[in-house]
Amino acid sequence: MEEITSRDNPRIRRVCRLMDSKRTREKEGLFCCEGEKLLGEALAAGVEVVQVFLSRDLPLEQQRDRGVPTFLVPPSLMAQMSGVESPQGVLFVCRIPAPRKDLPEGACLVLEDVRDPGNVGTILRTAEAFSLPVVLTGNCAELYNPKVVRSTMGSVFRCKVFRLSRPELWKALEKRNIPLYAAALSESAQDIRQVDLKGAAVAIGNEAHGVSAEFLEHSRGQVIIPIQGAESLNAGVAAALCMWEMRR
Repeated sequence: MEEITSRDNPRIRRVCRLMDSKRTREKEGLFCCEGEKLLGEALAAGVEVVQVFLSRDLPLEQQRDRGVPTFLVPPSLMAQMSGVESPQGVLFVCRIPAPRKDLPEGACLVLEDVRDPGNVGTILRTAEAFSLPVVLTGNCAELYNPKVVRSTMGSVFRCKVFRLSRPELWKALEKRNIPLYAAALSESAQDIRQVDLKGAAVAIGNEAHGVSAEFLEHSRGQVIIPIQGAESLNAGVAAALCMWEMRR
C-alpha cells in the first residue's frame, strides 16, 4: 500500500477540492464519502469506488480484492481531508452514477428548493425505508454534497433519486397519470389523514417559504399535517409523516 504524507500530493489536493467544491464534483464526476461502513455499502451497491484513503492499516480487503487503489495517510493528513471533526480513518472517492430521468409509475416524494443538506440526506434515508423514489427539483441541496451523503447513512447508494426541472416533472407526472399534492400550511389544505395518497406524488417545499406558487398551480390539492403548539415541522419530519401516509 502506497503511503502519502504531504498535503501537496496531487491525490490529496484533488480530494480536498472534491470535498469543498460542487463545481469540482460536477466537472470530474466524482464525490467523496467517509467511513468503513459506508465503504462496504458502496461496494455492495455496485458504486464505482476509484480511490480509498486510510489513516491506519485497517483489514479492509474488499476494495483491495476489487483492485481499488488504496493509500495510507497519517491521521493529521486525514484530519485535513475529512469533513468531520473526528474522522473515522476511511475516506474514499466514488464516481457519480449516470442521472436517472425515467420516473417510475406510482408514488414518489418531491423536494422543491429544500436547501439544508441534513434535511435532504435524512429524507433520502427515510425514503429508502419506505421504498419511495425521490425527485429533486428547483434549488435543492446537491445530492453529492458531503453533508448530504453523510446524512443518508448509505441510502445515497440505493435510493432512487431523480433530478428533474419543474417542466420535466409536470410532463412525467402527467404521462404516468400521477396526481401531485403539496404539503402546505394553508386554510384550504386538507387533513393529510383524509386524503388517499397511494400512488400520488407529494411535494415538500423550501424550509422557509414552503412550496412555490407554481407548484400549487400544478397540484391537485394541498395537504396539511395536523399539529398542536408548534407552528410548523422540520422538513425532514414532515417528509417522514407524508411518506408514512403514502404507504399506509
